[in-house]
Amino acid sequence: MDRQVLTLFLHRYRGSIALVAMASVLINALVFAGSAYLLLVYDSVLPSRSVPTLIGLFGMLLLVYAFQAFFEAMRGETLLSVANGLHDDLLEAVHHATVTRSLRSGPGPMPDRPDLERDDGLQFIRDLDAIHGFLAGPGPLALIDLPWVVVFMAVLFALHWWLGLTALAGTLVMAGLTIWSNRRTRAGSRDLATITGQRAAAAMAEIRFGESALAMGMADRLIRRTLAWDGRYIAAQTYLARTVSRFGGASRTFRMLLQSLILTVGALLVIDGQASGGVILASSVLSGRALAPVDMAIANWRSLVAARAGWSRVVIGIATWQKPAPRTIVLDPPVAQVSLRDVWVAPPGSTRFAVPQFAVQGVSLTLKAGQVLALVGPSAAGKSSLVRAMLGIWGAARGEVRIDGATLDQWDSDRIGRHFGYVPQTVDLIDGTIGENIARFDPAAGSDTIIAAARAAGMHDSILALPDGYETRVSAGGGALSAGQRQRIGLARALYGDPFLLVLDEANSNLDATGDAALAEAIGAVQQRGGIVVMITHRPATLGPATHMAVMQNGRLIDFGERDAVLNRVQSVPQAPPREVAA
Repeated sequence: MDRQVLTLFLHRYRGSIALVAMASVLINALVFAGSAYLLLVYDSVLPSRSVPTLIGLFGMLLLVYAFQAFFEAMRGETLLSVANGLHDDLLEAVHHATVTRSLRSGPGPMPDRPDLERDDGLQFIRDLDAIHGFLAGPGPLALIDLPWVVVFMAVLFALHWWLGLTALAGTLVMAGLTIWSNRRTRAGSRDLATITGQRAAAAMAEIRFGESALAMGMADRLIRRTLAWDGRYIAAQTYLARTVSRFGGASRTFRMLLQSLILTVGALLVIDGQASGGVILASSVLSGRALAPVDMAIANWRSLVAARAGWSRVVIGIATWQKPAPRTIVLDPPVAQVSLRDVWVAPPGSTRFAVPQFAVQGVSLTLKAGQVLALVGPSAAGKSSLVRAMLGIWGAARGEVRIDGATLDQWDSDRIGRHFGYVPQTVDLIDGTIGENIARFDPAAGSDTIIAAARAAGMHDSILALPDGYETRVSAGGGALSAGQRQRIGLARALYGDPFLLVLDEANSNLDATGDAALAEAIGAVQQRGGIVVMITHRPATLGPATHMAVMQNGRLIDFGERDAVLNRVQSVPQAPPREVAA
């Protein structure tokens, strides 16, 4: 998969890559101008003392350097455009992989990627940044210029075989330093990426649970936990920095030594009458230019290793995602029913499909327009898993979910999502205004639809009482809003656009009597306009709006039907073992 994706992008940017290759040929060819200028000055101009010849040669050298600067700029801009293009091409897939990673693999490690366990979930984005940073930096230039080392070696051999042999020996030493540096930094870069994610996750937990930690005397322990990750991070970063610094310093020092050694060999050749004075300086410049790409490659080896490791992770992350093609046939908005047929749901990350691994086992039921289902049962009975499958958050391992007869995959996810409303157990708000959160950040949202959703949730007057009303900004955690306010704003967001299917997962857990009344009124309004409501509840007082009731236990639907009938059955045989009832 890694090679296939790389081949795809090489084909996509083949024109830019060809332009970079052409510019590199011209740049490295023009490098010989400096050595030729030194050779001509020392072997021709100085003996003849011809000022016009010197001025003419210098003018030509200026022209060559101007062309070289132009080609350098063109090559750099082209590589930058490739880096930006690659970033833009991968950005959507990377963010999709970031968002859906926990839905595919659960909270533990990804399959075949144990190094991604327990990070803050942003590793793919950091990897993409590392790839872009490497491509936009000097690292690729060093790799592109590396093959020219052979050409410079050939020229040095042409000047004199002793000069070429000395430069070749130095190049082999530099290559050995590069290989050694690669081996020493590869594992360190992988460990640093893992520790960076785990350190960020620990810091986010420290912030998220700061209030509870302070109240229960856990703050110091959480801080010490984060500091422990900081210690590992500094240790890993220090190891990498020290390794790169030592190899980089050794490389630069050896390159200067090699240039001095070539000058010494050239001087011996001049003394022996086998070379001219210009050859000494020309060979010194050529050897420095030949070893520069090797030196630069060592200096940028850390970013290369990070980009290489990041590329592998990104390819694995996006392997399961493919942007769906726009559907030529757009289905009508749902108006009739929601049906589940033998639905089995396994939590993300489940590696085996044994029955105990399934949170939902063989559930079948049908809800029609205007019906309100109360989904009840003990904790861990599979209620939340069932509604996640109903909304398409978790895919069904077996069976199917149909909306008006069409399976979920026959709808564009964004289009069908407009007809769903969902209030999870924990309501999360996004940085922005209250109005934007209610409107689901729809840029085309009108004030009337936002206010209508807030009124339906009984929040309009409460929002107006805030300092900036609907323009009041909230943080990701909800800021100064109470838990009940956040839950009712979440309800308003779920009601935005008059969705056909409204799912409430204990949406009244933080509501007072006024909030309960507003929730019941909202459920009644959805029912009256022909929508479907599914509410998970543990409070008998909320069963009033329900027309139907479903009882779950151990992942199975043990009773389903009209509310009063199910209540009578449950109350009439309180001691009887659960029995499975066909929907």
